[in-house]
Amino acid sequence: MPDQAYACSGCAYRAGDQLHEIADMAPAARDVAHGFARRGTNGASGKPGSRLPFDTMSTEKLDKIQARLSTWVGEIAHGRNRPIPAPRHLGDDPIILWARWLAGHVEWIRKTDDAERFLIEVGECASVLRGVARGPASQRYLGPCGAPEQIDVSIIDQGPRVTFVDGPPCDGDIYAREGAQFGACRTCGATVGTRDRQAWLDGEVRSHAFRAAHIAEAYGVRANTIRVWADRGRLTAHGHDADGRPLFNVGEVLDLAAGDAARRAGEQAKRARRAAAREAAEMGA
Repeated sequence: MPDQAYACSGCAYRAGDQLHEIADMAPAARDVAHGFARRGTNGASGKPGSRLPFDTMSTEKLDKIQARLSTWVGEIAHGRNRPIPAPRHLGDDPIILWARWLAGHVEWIRKTDDAERFLIEVGECASVLRGVARGPASQRYLGPCGAPEQIDVSIIDQGPRVTFVDGPPCDGDIYAREGAQFGACRTCGATVGTRDRQAWLDGEVRSHAFRAAHIAEAYGVRANTIRVWADRGRLTAHGHDADGRPLFNVGEVLDLAAGDAARRAGEQAKRARRAAAREAAEMGA
């Protein structure tokens, strides 16, 4: 560059913005990795039927981003004879700390021969973190796997034929793409039918209580309708969450919704029959 830099100021500004974006997205990405996304901070208040388990793949990605930022912090601190920033409190996220610290040194590093490598890696970190923070939006959680591990006992017994027996159940989780007929375990690769697994998962969830908003999000029953049922005595709260908001049994809500839908369908059919009878009478006259 004319100013003796190895990268233009525009690229440096973009890297600074990406580093601030990394710091801003880190909490959401941590939530996805630890299974807290879209459901609060504990399983009791989460959205039914869509619990996100601890995501080891996302955790590995965050570890790599953290390690990459740590390397750049060390190199720049050494090159500028500055102390390496360290978290002040237990629980401080190093990704946030180091990303914001690096953002303050972008102008310096663009004038070193490491500028291109730095800009590329910052862009890659931002892209990966952005993907983690979004979470597995295109994947639907279908519960734990539980498929038995297949153990080759012929290897143990040194037998002449390959013989498999059922071992302990897999502790992985089943995911499926929206609209797919089958889901697969991310750990062992076992496949299950999405329709049967969703029916099983719904059955497991029916006995649990959640907030009206979470039930509405998972099953399409309007949250205001659920609250009206409760106000009119048709529905009873089963405890409250940490903020004092009532929790409602999923099975009871779905049964009420099905009953109301059946009554509406019956009334609509009666109206259609009366309209048809009137039309027939008018044509006969």
